[in-house]
Amino acid sequence: MRSQKNIFALTCVMIFVMVAFMPEIASSQTVRVFVPAGSFHSVLPEVPGEPIQVDSFYLDKTAVTNEEFVSFLEENPEWRRSEIPSIFTNAGYLKQWKSDLDPGYENLGKDRPVTRVSWYAANAFCAARGGRLPTLNEWEYSAQLIDFENEKEANAFSAKLINWYSGIDANNLGAVGSSEIENEYGVEDQFGLIMEWVDDFKPLIAEDLSLDCGTVGRMNTLGSVYSYAASIRYITRMSFNAKITTGMVGFRCAYNTPAPTPESQQGESL
Repeated sequence: MRSQKNIFALTCVMIFVMVAFMPEIASSQTVRVFVPAGSFHSVLPEVPGEPIQVDSFYLDKTAVTNEEFVSFLEENPEWRRSEIPSIFTNAGYLKQWKSDLDPGYENLGKDRPVTRVSWYAANAFCAARGGRLPTLNEWEYSAQLIDFENEKEANAFSAKLINWYSGIDANNLGAVGSSEIENEYGVEDQFGLIMEWVDDFKPLIAEDLSLDCGTVGRMNTLGSVYSYAASIRYITRMSFNAKITTGMVGFRCAYNTPAPTPESQQGESL
């Protein structure tokens, strides 16, 4: 009996030591945030008085990093820069990296969001992780779940967004989690670092909209702090195709939740 206890105690100590001295393993898994069901108003035309309903889902707390994408490429060589077929991307795919598996951290920095990744590659990454790209409505709904204490604070945030969208510096991206912008459930950096792929980045209505300042003005119908920023995002996404790669666009993954119960369907309405 004593021998069994000693073995058990030794096993516990070994597990503790392994966890304590291998923090990179524990930290390599992106935190997934639960976003409850709710509704929001879109800058795209919707049924008057009827906000868009969104079911509950999980969303990565931060955007996918270069380090995480390297791990994906190590296990899926067909998505490396030298191997990916041209039907899935253009010539800009990961062009800022030093090589297939070396982003060049000495220049890019650690924990930076991966960019210059096509929609196809982003989809493949999320699928390998057991997830998917968030839908346009899921992403926008999550992005609007930010509380402001007063109108002055909301206006200051709006001005900050306008300045950021006017001058995204794709060559000097901050680390994930550094924007200090977080929704009420803990999703970070939906503003302030990069723009992000969504699954349905070009909704059907996109064919009827032109990419000009007048269109942005007409789309600016939320009447809230998010109006301008949302309009810019929608218009920018609509100009994309699935093969495009740009230094200001990265992604994060979403994950389905179990079938909702009547209790969980009572989310927030914005």
